[in-house]
Parts: sequence; C-alpha cells; structure tokens
Amino acid sequence: MNPASAQEMAALRARGLFDATWYGARHADVLRSGLSAEEHFRRIGWALGRDPGPGFSVRFYQSVHADVMAAEMDPLRHYLASGWREGRLTTPPACGMVREDALTQVSRLRQLMETGGLTAGPCAALTHHAGQTGAPAVAAAEALGFWHLHSGAPDQALHWFSRALALAPGAAQRLRLDPLRIIAAQEAGERAQARALAEAAPENAARALAETRLAETDTARLACLNRAFMQAGLAPARLAEGPMPAFDRLDATAPVAETGGPCVSVLLAARNAEATLPAALRSLCRQSWQALEILVIDDASTDGTAAVAARAAAADPRIRLLSLPQNLGAYGARNAGLAVAQGAFITLHDADDWAHPERISRQMRFLCATAGHAGVMSLQARLRPDLGLSRWTGTGEMLFENLPSLLLPTALLRQVLGGWDRVKVSADSELLRRLRHLFGPGAVATLPDGPLALQRDDGRNATADSATGMGWFYYGARREYYEAQLWHHRQARCLRYPPEGTARPFPAPAPLDPQNSPGATTQVTRVYAGLMSQLDAGVAQLLDWLEEDRQAGRSAALVPLYATAAGALSLHPLLRARIDGERLRVLCFGERVRCETFQRLPGQRIDEPHRYLPEVDAGGRAVLRPGAVPAAG
Repeated sequence: MNPASAQEMAALRARGLFDATWYGARHADVLRSGLSAEEHFRRIGWALGRDPGPGFSVRFYQSVHADVMAAEMDPLRHYLASGWREGRLTTPPACGMVREDALTQVSRLRQLMETGGLTAGPCAALTHHAGQTGAPAVAAAEALGFWHLHSGAPDQALHWFSRALALAPGAAQRLRLDPLRIIAAQEAGERAQARALAEAAPENAARALAETRLAETDTARLACLNRAFMQAGLAPARLAEGPMPAFDRLDATAPVAETGGPCVSVLLAARNAEATLPAALRSLCRQSWQALEILVIDDASTDGTAAVAARAAAADPRIRLLSLPQNLGAYGARNAGLAVAQGAFITLHDADDWAHPERISRQMRFLCATAGHAGVMSLQARLRPDLGLSRWTGTGEMLFENLPSLLLPTALLRQVLGGWDRVKVSADSELLRRLRHLFGPGAVATLPDGPLALQRDDGRNATADSATGMGWFYYGARREYYEAQLWHHRQARCLRYPPEGTARPFPAPAPLDPQNSPGATTQVTRVYAGLMSQLDAGVAQLLDWLEEDRQAGRSAALVPLYATAAGALSLHPLLRARIDGERLRVLCFGERVRCETFQRLPGQRIDEPHRYLPEVDAGGRAVLRPGAVPAAG
C-alpha cells in the first residue's frame, strides 16, 4: 500500500474513521517518531496496513469482501471510493465475525490445496462443497477436476469436470470444460469416450489443441494445430523433412511481407541451445515484419550455440551475435542485449520456442494504430516436441499470455523500467506487473489472435524444476517472489531497476538467486514457523521475537505454514515490512537450512502435511521436511 494523500486523510476524517487518540495509544512507535498521530498514519501506518481507528478493520474488510481480496485492492481506498456507498461492513458486527461466504471459502481452499501445499483437508472440504448446488459447488467441482488432472488421476478429473457441467450446463461452460474433458478421458485410457467428446464439442482453437493429445502421428497433430491457426485467420504451418522432432521441423510462410516500419530488436538469450536454436531463428527470419534486429545473446554456452548463431548471421544480416564471457542467466543476458539493441521497439523470443510468421507484424500494427497502450503481447500454446498440447491454465484456457512476446518501446524499457530483475526465473512476469502498476492494468494489451507463438515443453525448462517451477499456480519460491514484488511495487518510490553489479531492488528468495547453488546447505540462527497471515497472539509474539533478534544482531528466517480451517496465504504486512533478505528472509521449498533454534508460533494448531516445505534441521533434528507435518517447536 502507498502512503495516504492529504485528500484521503480528509475523507477518512469526514467519515469519522480516523481516531488520533486511539491510533496513538495502540502504536508505541508514534510517540518515538516525533510525528503527530495523523501524520504518522498518513506516512507510515496506512502503508503498513494499520487500522485508522476502531471503526475500520483493514484485515476484516479484506477478508469478508472477496472481490477486494481477489483484486488485491487497498481496503481503505476501496471503501473511500465505493465501499461506503455500497454499505459494506467495516468492522465485525456485535454478534460476532461475519462467516466466510461459501464462494470465498472455496477460493481459499483451492489456494491452500494448490499454492499452500495442503492436500487431504482442502480436498475433503471441496468435495463437500461440490456435493451442494450453486456457484460454490461449480467452483469446487472445477477445482477438484484441475487438481486430479494435475495429480495423475484423470478418471477423477473427468468425473469432477462432468459434475461442474451438470451443475452449470451453459454454452460458455462447455466451451471451457469440454477440451479438459477430452484430455482427461484420453489420459484415463478412454480413447473412445475422448473421441466422442471431441466430436460433440463446438469447434474452436481450444478443442483443436486438446485433440493434439488424441492424434497419433506428427501429421495428424499438425492438422489439429492448423485448425487452431485457422480459427484466428493465421497462415497454416507445415513440417519440413528430417529426423528431428516435429517441433524443430515446423515452418510457415507469411502471406505478405511488410517493409518500411520501425525496427524491432528481438532479444534471444541462449544457453547451450545448439539443438533448438535453428528452429527458433528460422521462425524469426520468416517474420512478415521485415525491419528486425535479431540479437542472439550467447550466455557463455559450452556447446555449439555460438556457431549455430554465427552461421545464421552469415545467411541473414539482421542476425547479430553477442557472446558473453560468463554465464549471467536468461535475464542478465537479456539486460546485456538491451544495452546494445538498436531497434525502436524491443521484444523477446526464447531459444527453444517457435513464432508464427505473423506474430510481430500483428503486434506492431496494433501498437502503432492503438493509442493508450505501453506494450502488447500475444497468446501462446505450450506443446511437447511432438506437437501434443502440454499445458493449460487454472481456468482451462489452452491459449494464454506469452510473456516473452511483450513488445514495447525500447526507450520505455531502458529509461523507465531499467530492464529485467536479476533472478533465475519469473522476471518477465515481474516486469509485466511493474509495467501495469506504473501505467494501469490496461497498459499492456493481449491480442486475441490465436497462438502467435508456440512454447516448447520438453520437461527440461525452468517451469519443470521442482524448486523453481510452477503448474498453473505459483508455489514455493515463485509464490514468495510474487508476494515480495507486489509489496515492493506498492512501497517503492522508483521502479526503475539498477544495472548489473548493484544491490537488488527488493529481497528475492534464495532458490531464484542466479548465484545460488542448488542443494547447498545454509546457516541461520533462528527459524520461526507458523500461521502468519493474521495478527493473532502467535504473530504478535513473533513480532516481539524478531525485534529481539534485530537488537541482538541475530539472523532469522520465516516459514509460513497453513491450515485448512483458517487463514490466508499472504504474510501479514507487519511481517512483510521487516523482510530485508539478509537479517530476515523467507525460506522456500528447495532450500536446505541448519539453525540453532527452531520455534513454532504459540497458540496455533497445525497438523497437516505440507508439500512445499524447506528442509530445516535444528540441533541435528529434522524439524521441517517436504510432505511431512511440521514439527512442534
């Protein structure tokens, strides 16, 4: 949250929500600061998520109004903008806390099951909800369908997706869930049922992509892919002859070459990409948008990547090779490319992906013709090397945002954003959120023009790594990085990130540090574990312990835990504000840590196994392990 403006403070006073005496009495740091209670709240308290007075509970307002929580809106600002007019509750009523509505509960249970790493408790609770009727039952059935498909139980997934359709049998629901039912039936070995579902489903790109899972030859899968292209009016693809996987033999020709437009620099970071780089470069050279600078940044490869790029550059003068003397990681390499790029616009392309020949032209035509956008992206599909669909979103979309396709003015990226964050993975999504935070949620458009890019999924990319990966949901290090960046975006005065060799803009989890050695064991003095989303007695005690650690110069780390019965995923703002990445950090799944003291927060009952725990030993005793119930302190 950002500090309050003078106008916002005036609105709080006008509605009787700010009580200076009450606020000053509750927070001892007000007196120490030398500021008045009102000025302290305006500058500091609002940003920390503190209540302005007894008439408004920030935590209550966010927890009982699901739309506010889902949109990650500032509760006070939401209330001042529209909540007061809608008559929304600002504090628990005299009869007690408002019960969590069923739809909000289902959403929380799904988050706990996916991101939080709990299984049995959320599954049982969602099964109960799915047996009812109405929107919560539909949402619960869908959540169970996605989870079972992800967990290798496609027969159960098919049951729950069918249950969701039975509860809400509308056309829009069928368009979204029928492709998932096709995939679930095929994965369950029910090929006849899968084919029957495919024949009955409406024709669209999602159905065509789902049918790549049914096709038995490269040619048949290509035919399904071309049906998806046809839905968006895109030129069909073809397969070249050769022994390589079908993905590497993809080719297509744009109907019209476009000349005379501004130059677009395509940054292609490559590390040991000798096998996949030819297909990626061929797809870029086939682009109908002719004014390109294709900058291959060889990230200190130990194979023939540089030789492949050099041969391609000899055949097409638009290709340039930049060889880095040491491995910087994908985003460090992209920042190096950004420093020397000559185009008026910038976009990315991964060294193992394929771009439809109309990708850049459609994006450039949109950006040049449509005012009010800082950038534009395309949609992608993720395919196996044999062209079979490999991934979908948590809402069932087979086509989703292609983050590397973000195309924006070079000057904007250099002068306003500074480049990509220096982490192993997920910096492209952070840059996109940073851009939208600065210029508004609609600042970057996503073209609905079918799969303008295909992302290769061969099981060896970053999303497949257990410690730094993701499904359709974040967990572990990616989840913590997401939470940390959102906090930084709200708090920072400047979101232009410094160049290589300077301090990080905000703390990032250790597994995402490019210099981090996977499997290494680190030492920390104290580790605290428990429910950390609400300011209960346990978190209050934790705040006291952390203050003692700060004064004593001790290093400490937090491990958030979860429970089916209560609580959310995000750290309480008072805890988030204390994390600096050095004296206090958050431990994540994939880390190994030894500590002198392990302490569970008092007054909390946590008896469920957690899938995404770090490995923590205290005094030779294993206290935290992935898949186990956290040990008592």
